[in-house]
Amino acid sequence: MAESNADKQLKVIIIGAGVGGRALALFLKKIGMKADVYEAYPYTKGVGGGLNVAPNGMWILDALGLAGRIKQIGSSTPIGYFEDGAGKSLGQVTYGDVPTYGQPAVSLSRAALNELLADELQAKNIPVHYEKKLVRVEETTDGVIAHFADGSSAKGDILVGADGVHSTVRGHLLPTGPSPKFVGVVAVGGFTALKDLPPINEVKRDAMTYVFGTNFFGYCGGDNGYMMWWANVWRKAAYSPEELANLDDEAIKRELLTMYGSFHSPVPELIERSGHMLKLSVFDIQSLPTWHKGRIVLIGDAAHAVSPNAGQGASMALEDAMYLAKMLRDKDGYEQAFTCFENDRKNRVEAIVAEGRRRGGDKKTASPFKARIRNMFMKHFLKKAAHAVDPNMMYRIDW
Repeated sequence: MAESNADKQLKVIIIGAGVGGRALALFLKKIGMKADVYEAYPYTKGVGGGLNVAPNGMWILDALGLAGRIKQIGSSTPIGYFEDGAGKSLGQVTYGDVPTYGQPAVSLSRAALNELLADELQAKNIPVHYEKKLVRVEETTDGVIAHFADGSSAKGDILVGADGVHSTVRGHLLPTGPSPKFVGVVAVGGFTALKDLPPINEVKRDAMTYVFGTNFFGYCGGDNGYMMWWANVWRKAAYSPEELANLDDEAIKRELLTMYGSFHSPVPELIERSGHMLKLSVFDIQSLPTWHKGRIVLIGDAAHAVSPNAGQGASMALEDAMYLAKMLRDKDGYEQAFTCFENDRKNRVEAIVAEGRRRGGDKKTASPFKARIRNMFMKHFLKKAAHAVDPNMMYRIDW
């Protein structure tokens, strides 16, 4: 179908300039719709931890002409390598390899992906308005108005909430609906320059390495010249935004080294020689009664926040962006587009949210005895799953 929409020239307001919001604006440009993106925070570079774009997400970036640049920036990870805290192998599985999925899985910093999308928006002359904190949404007979904290407003035909797990748009859409739940995990991660680490063989540099000791630790290649790593710290209550803002990197390193200092190299060195670290309280939303109402629809974490343990957060946001744009192009009016978008996406993403929670449970702190028992079962499972195909990574949207 031609990428035009002559009788549906909707003006779209997108709230949130994360991965999903920016990608949606680019897809709307492809179908001839005007979109303005509004972001609560100022534009800053270098913000955020690491992420992995799975092959299903890479196909979305390929449709935007960006997959090649992502591969140059990040590190492909065709293998998932599992070991215990002493460095003994538990097994390995194929993970995002090109022969199986057609695209690689690529690990990189969230900042690098966001900056690439931001540059593409600028090149396509798509407006992005920063420091526009949404405070209220007003629906009228002929449109929708977004009101911002600075007193300004924006009017459009439809509004898309791409504003993350703590979405203001979701609060308007579902004022008494489910709220995000803390999953008991504080995700900690960072980036360490390869030049500051002991030599790491090519197998490890090209793998997602999962270390299952008494605590869980993961690492892999990241942006050029860096390794990226992540760990789970279990807490009964989430950190407040104020606590997160005032966390000290050296204090975090000391806390982590008490947990991981006895692990095999390069785990302690990754922590000790890391640059700035991110510490994030992890929330998810297992299910919402609806993702849309009237002229408003939710995408990405605003609709279905998923734990990082699923490895699909960025890819789900990219899929949402492409599929919503496709529905707005192909269906008869935004109401039908919103309904088809939710009906076609909901089961898939909610299953991935549930899988993220399950995987998080496998990574809980364990006694040495329980860790040994868990690893025995894991070794047996990995032997069977070594060449299994992940249906989530095989998923493709026919644009």
